[in-house]
Amino acid sequence: MSRKTPAGPANIRTTLIITTLILSVIGALFLNWESITETFSNKAALEEKKELQDEIENLRRKNEELAVKLVEAESPPEEEPIVIDERLIPPINLNQKTCEQLDARIQLFFRDLDDKEYFKSYGLKENSHDHFKKLIDKLLSNPPIVVRETDSLFTILTNTAHFYRVLGKDNVLLLKDILTRESDSLEPLLALFDQWSRSGHTCQNATTRIDLPLQGLYEYAGFFINTLGGQAYLFRRESNIRLLIKYYCIMILDRANAKIVNRHGIDIIPPLNSLVKELETSDTLVYREQYLRILHGLQDKYQASYNPTDTPSFMGRE
Repeated sequence: MSRKTPAGPANIRTTLIITTLILSVIGALFLNWESITETFSNKAALEEKKELQDEIENLRRKNEELAVKLVEAESPPEEEPIVIDERLIPPINLNQKTCEQLDARIQLFFRDLDDKEYFKSYGLKENSHDHFKKLIDKLLSNPPIVVRETDSLFTILTNTAHFYRVLGKDNVLLLKDILTRESDSLEPLLALFDQWSRSGHTCQNATTRIDLPLQGLYEYAGFFINTLGGQAYLFRRESNIRLLIKYYCIMILDRANAKIVNRHGIDIIPPLNSLVKELETSDTLVYREQYLRILHGLQDKYQASYNPTDTPSFMGRE
């Protein structure tokens, strides 16, 4: 039977040290428990707060993404810039323009012309509006010979040189230069002056003082349509200019017929049919289709006014 060995001083001392340490730790824990628990609590709270902030940020980001998708779904897609093809723009409906609007457009043309360097190079002493008014007045005061031109060679030569004879070389060169350089705007410009010739006389307070009476225009329409001199002039011009001059000559002659002032008895049918055939095979004019619609309407109009037994198949339209 074994006997317990009394604890020696060393063992007792060790036990006391261990016990003291345990009590010290317990005491420290007891005394600092609140601080310790607060530290651990703060750390846990911070971690929890961080997790919560991360979750909030994720939710905010998702919310923004959803908002963007919602806006895209409800809003129409952003339109691309529209590129305007000027060839598809319909002609200006001048019949709806007031005197003020017609006057303003014509004045704008002349102001733009005054600013062009090529126009300035001619060194005119007056602005383009006043200069062209003088030229037009000269032409109207000195009309060409429209009938019985072929009775003499002198008359044919006089008609062939009509513009040089009336206006002079410098003005003819100026007009040719303008026709060449302003060719892109020639169609709407001629349409504008055509409307001015129809209604300009009623515009009492207009700045534009250019007078284009039907009687005077009729003489020049007959010149281009019915004389060798006028035809020779047209053959020397570019295709688009030639077609436009013929078109407005037909329009003027139709107006003269309507007003019963076709004093030379010019037959509109041959030049009308000839122009239709030319336009149907040409692509030089932007508003070709509109011109053809109007000309076809005139063909129908004059076909109805003629006796078919007297003028068989004069229309020439399929």
